[in-house]
Amino acid sequence: MSPGMRWPAFFLSILGIGLSFFFLFANPYSEQEVSSSTTVIVVLMLLLPSGVMAISIWLGLRLLMTISLVWLAPYSLYLSIASIPSIWSLFFPILLVQFVATLLSFRRKKSEGAV
Repeated sequence: MSPGMRWPAFFLSILGIGLSFFFLFANPYSEQEVSSSTTVIVVLMLLLPSGVMAISIWLGLRLLMTISLVWLAPYSLYLSIASIPSIWSLFFPILLVQFVATLLSFRRKKSEGAV
């Protein structure tokens, strides 16, 4: 992957982790405490795949990037579309940059193999 796409994808993955923590502990839309089932869902569906994506971008592991992108897509799309406009809409650009980074990593590998 080109350095021009690697760094934004990496830092946006870190931003996704930060937004997930914000969703759990500082949600301005709810005055309730977060239940344990919500914590498990956010950790498994947002925090973990964002962390895996950041690590796989850093190490250049294309297959792991693809797996974490597919794993992260449903909840990211839901949060970005469910309430427009809101802070949760930031999940869509994060997902979009990660998708482009994953595509570019596969495209670059194909061009290297053809030479």
